[in-house]
Amino acid sequence: MFRIFIFFVAAVFLHLSSIFAYSMDALVDRVVVVNSPNDIRVSFEIRDAFTKEIEDGIKSGISTSFTFFIELYRRRGFWFDESLTSQTFKHIVKYDTLKEEYEIVLEEKPQLGTDLKSVPTLMRVKEIEQAKKIMASGDNIIVKPFPVLQKGERYRLRIKATLDAVNLPFPLNYMLFFVSFWNYETSWYEKEFIMQ
Repeated sequence: MFRIFIFFVAAVFLHLSSIFAYSMDALVDRVVVVNSPNDIRVSFEIRDAFTKEIEDGIKSGISTSFTFFIELYRRRGFWFDESLTSQTFKHIVKYDTLKEEYEIVLEEKPQLGTDLKSVPTLMRVKEIEQAKKIMASGDNIIVKPFPVLQKGERYRLRIKATLDAVNLPFPLNYMLFFVSFWNYETSWYEKEFIMQ
């Protein structure tokens, strides 16, 4: 009986390690930067962001989130680059089984709520492919540097994304311990440009 238990545990860990290894292939791709002195606008997508297991988890109603990091630096030759701004925001998806739709929260696109306070945008879509596309991309993100960008200066933009752990209530956090293997982060994508 003990051998069967050991075999089962080993098989589970081998399967989970293959999931983790696959998800590490995700990377920041298709980056478009439009700059002006007062702000830059960034669009991008995360390629290979979803494994079948992550997709199945989302379909079963497990809340999943991406955290995006954007940093902007002014290049200073032989000295350390000067940090001008950084921005962090999340995309959170949860499948509503009653309405049969995916609810996606976009923190980078705030709207005015009923109490005139800024709240994240909430989107609802029916198809998993559409939900995945929205979750794994940033569209026209406004980044405001301080001080403003100077003509002829060199700048460096960095972008990274992480798929965050799902915080499940007790006892699900013990029953579904494998969800923690979903965690991963992309390497930093870096793009240099000269202000025109």
